[in-house]
Amino acid sequence: MKVNFMKSSGREAVFLTQEENSCTVEYAAAGGGITLSGVKEAGKRYIAGDIEVLEEHSVAMMLRFFVPGAEKEQILMRFGLLPGFKTRVCLDLNWLDNSTIYTNRTPGLLKLVIHGQRTELKEVERIELGIEKTYHNVKVRLENFILTDEKPEEFPIPDKKIVDEFGQWKEKEWPGKIHSLEELKSRLKENEGKAEYPFTEWNSWGGDGSRKLKEGTGYFGTHKTADGRWHLIDPEGCDYFSFGPCLTGAGDQCRIDNFEQVCDWLPAEEEEEYRDFYRKGTRRRTAYMPLDSYKLTSFTALNLKRVYGENWMEKWEEIAHHILMKNGLNSQGNFPGLCVNNGRSKLPYVRELPGFPGTDTLIFRDFPDVLSPEYQEKSEVYAKKLLEWKEDPWLIGYFLRNEPEFNFVEGLAIADEVLYNPASTYCKKGLIKYLQDTYRTIESLNQAWETSFADFKALENPIKKCSSLYPKSAEDIRKFSVHLIREYIRVPAVACRAVDKNHLNLGLRWSKAYNIDMMAGWEYFDVFSINCYDFDPTRDMDFVKNAGVDLPILLGEFHCGALDRGLTATGLKGVKNQEERGVMLRHFVEKVAVHPYGVGAHWFQFNDQFCLGRYDGENYQIGMVDICMQPHKELMEAAYETAKVLYKVRNNEAEAYDRSPVAIPMIGY
Repeated sequence: MKVNFMKSSGREAVFLTQEENSCTVEYAAAGGGITLSGVKEAGKRYIAGDIEVLEEHSVAMMLRFFVPGAEKEQILMRFGLLPGFKTRVCLDLNWLDNSTIYTNRTPGLLKLVIHGQRTELKEVERIELGIEKTYHNVKVRLENFILTDEKPEEFPIPDKKIVDEFGQWKEKEWPGKIHSLEELKSRLKENEGKAEYPFTEWNSWGGDGSRKLKEGTGYFGTHKTADGRWHLIDPEGCDYFSFGPCLTGAGDQCRIDNFEQVCDWLPAEEEEEYRDFYRKGTRRRTAYMPLDSYKLTSFTALNLKRVYGENWMEKWEEIAHHILMKNGLNSQGNFPGLCVNNGRSKLPYVRELPGFPGTDTLIFRDFPDVLSPEYQEKSEVYAKKLLEWKEDPWLIGYFLRNEPEFNFVEGLAIADEVLYNPASTYCKKGLIKYLQDTYRTIESLNQAWETSFADFKALENPIKKCSSLYPKSAEDIRKFSVHLIREYIRVPAVACRAVDKNHLNLGLRWSKAYNIDMMAGWEYFDVFSINCYDFDPTRDMDFVKNAGVDLPILLGEFHCGALDRGLTATGLKGVKNQEERGVMLRHFVEKVAVHPYGVGAHWFQFNDQFCLGRYDGENYQIGMVDICMQPHKELMEAAYETAKVLYKVRNNEAEAYDRSPVAIPMIGY
C-alpha cells in the first residue's frame, strides 16, 4: 500500500513539490514535520521509502507519534542520513513497544534509536516524518513510501565515490585534509617523539607530585579531605584528576559492508599483509536484539600501515602517547586501546568489565531477573575476569558496564515492568511476596491501592503501567524498584570485590542522572560515574550529590563536534567551529574540577568517527585526532591550557574557565 503525499500536511514545513508518490520538503530549523496518512488504517508493520537529504551535512530525521491532546510526541524513531545519498529506510512499527532503544543498521542508513514511552498504534492520533531541530532550514526529498508487512529485500546504494583512499569524506575540503601519501608521511612525522608530561610538578602517573594526600598503596584510590572535597589519589598517594579521551585504539571502527563500492580504495581481503585489517562476522549488540552481520576495518590503521609498514603499531603507540601526554592528558577513558595491561603502559586507564551478567529471561530491555540464582551465579563468573588485571597498577578502576539501556526511558519504574512482563520471574515472585508481607491480605492491598484484585495470584497476570493505572500503588512500585536497582548493583559488585581488592569500582556510567531510583546501590561503588552530554556538568553532578551519594563523581563521557572539519555530523552536542570545541572542553572539564566531588572527565572520543559510520552508524566529528591521525589543533591547545591549571582549579587556587561555547543544534542520532 502506497503512502499518498498529496494527503500530507506540514507543521513548520513547506512543500516545494508535492505529488502522490513523492515530495520535496523544506523543514524549518525549529524541527518541523509532515503527516503520514493511512498508517493506522493500513494495519501494516513497516513504513518504507527512499529519502535524499538535499544539504551538505547529515540530517537527523524523526518519525514522531502523537497521542490526542499532547503537544510533544509520545515516542519517536530518530535516524541519521548522509547528505546527497538517496537511502532506503524501513521503520518497524513493532518498535512502538519500546522494548529496545537501538536497532540493527540497514544498508545506507546511519544510526537509528527509539526514545519515549511504550505506545500502541491505536492510541496514536498523528504520525509525522520530520527533522530534529537544526541550525537552518533543511530540504529533503521523499519518494516511493509504502506500508507493508514485508521488509524490503533491496536497499540500493547510490553509485558514487564519497570516501577517498585515506577514509576521508570526498565531498568537502577543509584545513588539514590529506591529499597524498607523501603529505600523510610528512604530517605523521611531525607527531613522532618522546612522550612526557609538560609540567614539572606532575609525576609519572599524571598526578600532582607536590600534593601528597596520603601514603600510596601502589594502586589508585580515593580520599576525602577535611573540607569535604573528594579526590582520586595515584599509586604514590598524590592528588590525581583523571583527564583524557575514551576509545584510544588505532582509529575508530569503519563499517564497510554494503559500502565497498563508494570507497576509492580498500585493500583486497585476500592480500596477506592486509588480511588482519578486516573483521567480519555476526553479533548481537545486546542480548535481546537480533543477530547482525558486519564487516569492519580501520582506515587509521590502514593509513599507518601504508606509511610505516610492519612497524606501524609501534609507531602508532609512539604518536598517540606523544599527542596525549604533551598536551597534559593523563588518562585513557573507557574502551582503552593504548598499551593496556601489556607492560608498556605510560597512561593510567579505566575500562569496562566485559560481559555484565544477564539472565535468560529479561525484565525490560537489558534489565536481568536480578533476584534469581542465575544472576548470582553469572555475576561470580563475570567477576573472575578481573583476575587478569588485578595486579596492574596502571588500571585506575573498572566500570561494571556502560549505559544500561533500561535507564533511557524517562521516569522508568522497573517494578512496573516486572508486573507488565508475562513471565513468572523471581523479581515478580519477590514483588508479590513484598506486597503480601506489607499488606497481609488482598483486601488491605485493594483498599490501599484502590484496586479490586481477587487475590495476590492475580498480580501474576500482566499489568500495563501499574503505577499510572492505579496511582495509589506508585509508592510501593517505587520502593520495590529501588530494591531491584540496588540488587542489580550489589550482586555483581560484591562478587567483583571478592576477586579484586586493588582497584576501584567505578560504577555503571549511567547515561542520565535524573532518576533518583538509579542512585540506589551507590554504597557498593568506590566512584559514581555518569555520562553527561551537556555544556555544563554542574546540574548533573549536583543531582547525584543532593541525592545522598557520598562518593567521588567521574564524568565518563562528554563531547561536542563541528561541521568545519571533515565530517557531516556534530555528535550529541554541536558548536560553531573548532575554536568553540576547545572552549567547550575547557568549560566542561574545569567545571568538573571545581566541583567538590568531581575527580575526572573523559572526552568521547580520541578518534573522529568514520564518515559512513562506525558499527551502529554514528559518524560524528568528535575526535581529538582525525582519521589520518592528525590532532585537531584548537582542541588540543585547549586541553593543554586546562591541564596547566587543573590541580589549582581542583584545589580552589584558581578560578575555573567560565566562557561558554557558541552552540548550534546537534546533528546526532
